[in-house]
Amino acid sequence: SMLKNLQKEGLKAIENIYGVASDQIRIFVHYQPQFYHFHVHFTRLENEIGSTVERGHLLVDIIQNLEMDSSFYEKRTIAYKLKKLTPLHCLIDSYLNDVEEGNLVFNIAFPQRL
Repeated sequence: SMLKNLQKEGLKAIENIYGVASDQIRIFVHYQPQFYHFHVHFTRLENEIGSTVERGHLLVDIIQNLEMDSSFYEKRTIAYKLKKLTPLHCLIDSYLNDVEEGNLVFNIAFPQRL
């Protein structure tokens, strides 16, 4: 798969260029909503910046999830952490305030029984 190839070639390049063994590298992914495009990080194990559970997703886990079920991420809800006052946080906060104040109207259509 593309992700497995990215993992293999990335680790090989890092070892060839920097001399860092693959067992010393953490590979993780950032994706929406905190980040606006899918991207992969290769970092030393000691570097934990950006790899926290709420922000980074290990590439090996993503590969395994997709191998078990190719539509895994269509069915999965992914939790994430937002910094306060970011545009997305403000949008969600505004929505939640409207819900609490009863300013939102929901139109729910129920199917007719036969």
